[in-house]
Amino acid sequence: MGKLDGKVAIITGASQGLGRGVALAFARESCRVVVAARSTDALNAVAAEARALGAEALAVPTDVASEAQIEALFAHTLERFGRLDVLVNNAALLDGGPIDELSSELWRTAVEVNLTAPFLCTRAAFRIMKPQGGGRIINVASISAQRVR
Repeated sequence: MGKLDGKVAIITGASQGLGRGVALAFARESCRVVVAARSTDALNAVAAEARALGAEALAVPTDVASEAQIEALFAHTLERFGRLDVLVNNAALLDGGPIDELSSELWRTAVEVNLTAPFLCTRAAFRIMKPQGGGRIINVASISAQRVR
Protein backbone atom coordinates (compact mmCIF):
# COMPACT_ATOMS: atom_id res chain seq x y z
CA MET A 1 0.00 0.00 0.00
CA GLY A 2 1.19 3.45 -0.89
CA LYS A 3 0.40 6.89 0.47
CA LEU A 4 -2.16 7.44 -2.31
CA ASP A 5 -3.77 4.00 -2.22
CA GLY A 6 -7.34 4.21 -3.52
CA LYS A 7 -6.98 7.79 -4.72
CA VAL A 8 -7.61 8.86 -8.32
CA ALA A 9 -5.54 11.55 -10.03
CA ILE A 10 -5.71 13.28 -13.40
CA ILE A 11 -2.39 14.61 -14.66
CA THR A 12 -2.43 16.84 -17.75
CA GLY A 13 0.68 17.14 -19.88
CA ALA A 14 1.57 13.63 -18.70
CA SER A 15 3.24 12.28 -21.84
CA GLN A 16 6.69 13.63 -20.96
CA GLY A 17 8.79 15.63 -18.54
CA LEU A 18 7.36 16.70 -15.21
CA GLY A 19 3.87 15.36 -15.98
CA ARG A 20 5.25 11.92 -16.74
CA GLY A 21 7.33 12.04 -13.56
CA VAL A 22 4.33 13.02 -11.43
CA ALA A 23 2.18 10.26 -12.97
CA LEU A 24 4.81 7.62 -12.25
CA ALA A 25 5.48 8.93 -8.74
CA PHE A 26 1.75 8.76 -8.00
CA ALA A 27 1.62 5.24 -9.48
CA ARG A 28 4.44 4.17 -7.15
CA GLU A 29 2.22 5.31 -4.26
CA SER A 30 -0.68 3.11 -5.47
CA CYS A 31 -2.66 5.98 -6.96
CA ARG A 32 -4.96 5.25 -9.89
CA VAL A 33 -3.74 7.65 -12.56
CA VAL A 34 -5.47 9.20 -15.54
CA VAL A 35 -2.83 10.55 -17.87
CA ALA A 36 -3.78 13.20 -20.43
CA ALA A 37 -1.83 14.77 -23.27
CA ARG A 38 -2.00 15.19 -27.04
CA SER A 39 0.61 12.56 -27.96
CA THR A 40 -1.28 9.27 -27.95
CA ASP A 41 1.75 7.00 -28.37
CA ALA A 42 3.77 8.69 -25.62
CA LEU A 43 0.70 8.78 -23.38
CA ASN A 44 0.06 5.08 -23.84
CA ALA A 45 3.71 4.40 -22.96
CA VAL A 46 3.38 6.35 -19.69
CA ALA A 47 0.17 4.47 -18.83
CA ALA A 48 1.98 1.18 -19.51
CA GLU A 49 4.84 2.26 -17.22
CA ALA A 50 2.33 3.10 -14.48
CA ARG A 51 0.68 -0.31 -14.89
CA ALA A 52 4.09 -1.98 -14.67
CA LEU A 53 4.43 -0.30 -11.27
CA GLY A 54 1.19 -2.00 -10.21
CA ALA A 55 -1.13 0.98 -10.57
CA GLU A 56 -4.34 1.23 -12.51
CA ALA A 57 -3.84 3.69 -15.34
CA LEU A 58 -6.05 5.22 -17.98
CA ALA A 59 -4.64 7.12 -20.96
CA VAL A 60 -7.02 9.75 -22.35
CA PRO A 61 -5.63 11.62 -25.37
CA THR A 62 -6.63 15.23 -24.69
CA ASP A 63 -5.91 18.59 -26.24
CA VAL A 64 -6.52 20.93 -23.32
CA ALA A 65 -7.10 23.78 -25.76
CA SER A 66 -10.47 22.08 -26.44
CA GLU A 67 -13.20 22.48 -23.83
CA ALA A 68 -15.03 19.46 -25.27
CA GLN A 69 -11.94 17.28 -24.86
CA ILE A 70 -11.50 18.48 -21.27
CA GLU A 71 -15.11 17.56 -20.51
CA ALA A 72 -14.53 14.13 -22.09
CA LEU A 73 -11.39 13.64 -19.95
CA PHE A 74 -13.35 14.16 -16.73
CA ALA A 75 -16.28 12.06 -17.99
CA HIS A 76 -13.93 9.14 -18.82
CA THR A 77 -12.36 9.44 -15.37
CA LEU A 78 -15.71 9.28 -13.60
CA GLU A 79 -16.89 6.45 -15.84
CA ARG A 80 -13.80 4.37 -15.06
CA PHE A 81 -13.11 5.24 -11.42
CA GLY A 82 -16.23 6.96 -10.08
CA ARG A 83 -14.30 9.71 -8.31
CA LEU A 84 -11.45 12.21 -8.52
CA ASP A 85 -9.12 13.08 -5.65
CA VAL A 86 -6.24 14.96 -7.28
CA LEU A 87 -5.90 17.16 -10.36
CA VAL A 88 -2.45 18.18 -11.56
CA ASN A 89 -2.73 21.01 -14.10
CA ASN A 90 0.63 20.51 -15.79
CA ALA A 91 -0.03 20.90 -19.53
CA ALA A 92 1.64 23.97 -20.97
CA LEU A 93 2.68 25.47 -24.24
CA LEU A 94 6.36 26.33 -24.51
CA ASP A 95 7.20 29.92 -25.25
CA GLY A 96 7.19 30.97 -28.89
CA GLY A 97 10.34 33.05 -28.87
CA PRO A 98 10.86 36.81 -28.81
CA ILE A 99 7.62 38.78 -28.46
CA ASP A 100 8.26 40.79 -31.60
CA GLU A 101 8.29 37.51 -33.55
CA LEU A 102 5.31 35.87 -31.81
CA SER A 103 2.27 35.34 -34.01
CA SER A 104 -1.21 36.23 -32.79
CA GLU A 105 -2.26 32.62 -33.42
CA LEU A 106 0.47 31.22 -31.15
CA TRP A 107 -0.43 33.82 -28.51
CA ARG A 108 -4.10 32.76 -28.56
CA THR A 109 -3.12 29.10 -28.33
CA ALA A 110 -0.78 29.83 -25.40
CA VAL A 111 -3.58 31.63 -23.56
CA GLU A 112 -5.94 28.69 -24.17
CA VAL A 113 -3.43 26.08 -22.98
CA ASN A 114 -1.73 27.99 -20.15
CA LEU A 115 -4.66 29.96 -18.69
CA THR A 116 -8.03 28.79 -19.93
CA ALA A 117 -7.32 25.05 -19.71
CA PRO A 118 -6.32 25.11 -16.02
CA PHE A 119 -9.48 27.09 -15.27
CA LEU A 120 -11.67 24.60 -17.17
CA CYS A 121 -9.96 21.59 -15.58
CA THR A 122 -10.18 23.13 -12.11
CA ARG A 123 -13.87 23.90 -12.60
CA ALA A 124 -14.57 20.34 -13.76
CA ALA A 125 -12.57 18.91 -10.84
CA PHE A 126 -14.30 21.16 -8.33
CA ARG A 127 -17.70 19.96 -9.54
CA ILE A 128 -16.61 16.40 -8.73
CA MET A 129 -14.62 17.07 -5.55
CA LYS A 130 -17.10 19.35 -3.81
CA PRO A 131 -19.83 16.68 -3.42
CA GLN A 132 -17.13 14.17 -2.34
CA GLY A 133 -16.08 16.47 0.48
CA GLY A 134 -12.72 17.50 -0.93
CA GLY A 135 -9.72 16.84 -3.08
CA ARG A 136 -6.48 18.48 -4.14
CA ILE A 137 -5.69 20.66 -7.16
CA ILE A 138 -2.06 21.32 -8.03
CA ASN A 139 -1.18 23.97 -10.61
CA VAL A 140 2.27 23.76 -12.18
CA ALA A 141 3.89 26.95 -13.47
CA SER A 142 7.07 27.63 -15.37
CA ILE A 143 9.97 29.94 -14.80
CA SER A 144 9.75 30.79 -18.52
CA ALA A 145 7.65 33.82 -17.58
CA GLN A 146 10.71 35.23 -15.82
CA ARG A 147 13.02 35.03 -18.84
CA VAL A 148 13.49 38.11 -20.97
CA ARG A 149 14.43 37.70 -24.61
